Amino acid sequence: NFVTNDITVIFDTASLLSTTDVATEALIAFFDLVSVIAAVLCFFVLWLSFTSNIRENSWEFGVLRAVGLSAAQVIRVYIYEALAIIITALVLGSICGLMLAVTLTLQFNLFTEMPFSFQFPYFLFFSVLILSLSVAIGGSYLAARHIKNREIAQVLKGGGC
Repeated sequence: NFVTNDITVIFDTASLLSTTDVATEALIAFFDLVSVIAAVLCFFVLWLSFTSNIRENSWEFGVLRAVGLSAAQVIRVYIYEALAIIITALVLGSICGLMLAVTLTLQFNLFTEMPFSFQFPYFLFFSVLILSLSVAIGGSYLAARHIKNREIAQVLKGGGC
């Protein structure tokens, strides 16, 4: 027996590491669930926003149709607008989030005197990326589809809603 007194404490590091691995996996699963819920809520907000935008700009829709664009082309314009907004938000948010995460990791490592170790959450990032792009496409398409079958004159008069 190597322990000869009550002052010496022995830790089972294997069990401690397995406990932290379980806690880390649970936290990542929670973050994934929160991101899916946020994407669903963003879908409805985007859908309502684009529905309002299309109703307010129904005259623009009619003018584009009168110039010669098909209804599908005009809907693609709205989808491209949504994608431009979402991609810009994704790039800027990713840059700001990455800078903040690296800064906080460096600060934490400064206090704990540990070497720099940063693990990027690839699954969470790409799942949010795919959900955001699909929300942008789906929300803008669903918002524009009710006006696509209207007559051009009816849309220009304001009856496109």
